[in-house]
Amino acid sequence: MHRLMHNWYRARARAGPYTVIASHITATEAYGYKTQIVYMLAKDDEIVADDDARVSFETERVATDGKTGKPVADITRYIYRDGDARYVLTFERQKTILQAIFIERAPFIKRLIARIVGFDGAYHRFTGKVTMEKFEKDVRVETFDDHAIWELMYFGKARSPTL
Repeated sequence: MHRLMHNWYRARARAGPYTVIASHITATEAYGYKTQIVYMLAKDDEIVADDDARVSFETERVATDGKTGKPVADITRYIYRDGDARYVLTFERQKTILQAIFIERAPFIKRLIARIVGFDGAYHRFTGKVTMEKFEKDVRVETFDDHAIWELMYFGKARSPTL
């Protein structure tokens, strides 16, 4: 996986009658750091949004994590547009519940090899609030929120936020 993926955000959540599975994946440098979104939104167990080409991804309040050195967003947002309808799914981080630097758990020789080849993997798990909003012609017609858990996985070195 570390040869294909640089990092990803991945989430599953439920807010009101809505359930979502969403990922924002960034490829490695070998693939130009291209991004891909995997997204499925269901309402009452019926899929209402699953065309990845209609989804955009945003981050806000990004800061470097003190333990891992990775950029971490306080807010991640998936926006799905379908004609006059727009679904906005926002994850707002309230707490980081896990930070793991992969090489710290490896035996000395493996840590040394990982450093030599440039492996710099880290994992974060967050808790916070998820909000699902549905808009029709820019008028909010539904809003639900709940508690959620999501993750950020890094295989590669942290990149400049401007890249």
